[in-house]
Amino acid sequence: MTSNHLGRKANPIGFAESSRDFLSYLDGFMTALVDRDLDSLIAEAGGPDCVAAIAVDLVGGFCHAGPLASDRVGAIVAPVGSAFSHAYARGVRHFAILRDAHDPGAPEFDAFPPHCIAGSDESQLVPELAGQPWVHAALDVPKNSLSAWVDDGPFRPWVTDIVARGVTTIIVAGDCTDLCVFHTAMGIRLWANATNRTVRIIVPANLVDTYHLPVDVAGTVGAMPHDGDLMHATFLYHLRLNGIEVIRSITLPE
Repeated sequence: MTSNHLGRKANPIGFAESSRDFLSYLDGFMTALVDRDLDSLIAEAGGPDCVAAIAVDLVGGFCHAGPLASDRVGAIVAPVGSAFSHAYARGVRHFAILRDAHDPGAPEFDAFPPHCIAGSDESQLVPELAGQPWVHAALDVPKNSLSAWVDDGPFRPWVTDIVARGVTTIIVAGDCTDLCVFHTAMGIRLWANATNRTVRIIVPANLVDTYHLPVDVAGTVGAMPHDGDLMHATFLYHLRLNGIEVIRSITLPE
């Protein structure tokens, strides 16, 4: 059998067959995720002053209207709001809201349709969350790329500051699992690893999601297809592979 210099088969039999065992494992990985109690997470962190929570891209352009809006993403707004409100009621005060607010000529539009232009309704936090108490305590972080960590903005200094002041646990929620959520959590993880800081990063699977674009539909609109369930699960696994704690959900007090 011939192979290239990387050891790949010259005539692969296809991922449906060659990756069958891993896909079965991925099913098991998702099934085995556990729920964690909010009060226990706060206690394990060292108290509410040691917990931070980040809401990623819960904006109009991904939740309600626009070329990248998704019903799947819109469905996580209420559970994120409930979880963060309960955390606020328990004394957590370190919150950040990351939101796409693009320049009209953003290079990202070569990969995705123009969306969430700065100042537009698409770039604003969804109304369902805007009035909640935790929002008023949150750092607002407009960003011009998938990663607020590399943007020249306040997010990275905020993270380094709260960790220096004792935050040990950071909860990341929002969208999309494989895009902005992934880059947010990984940015913090890689920084913490590089600087020898112990930071527990938690991604609850029920508080993140990504969009779905079937192959046949993608072909009609000139876009790349995107299997929402597979990408969601694969990137949760990838986060776990990199030392980020992935759980099924945060259970809330009565």
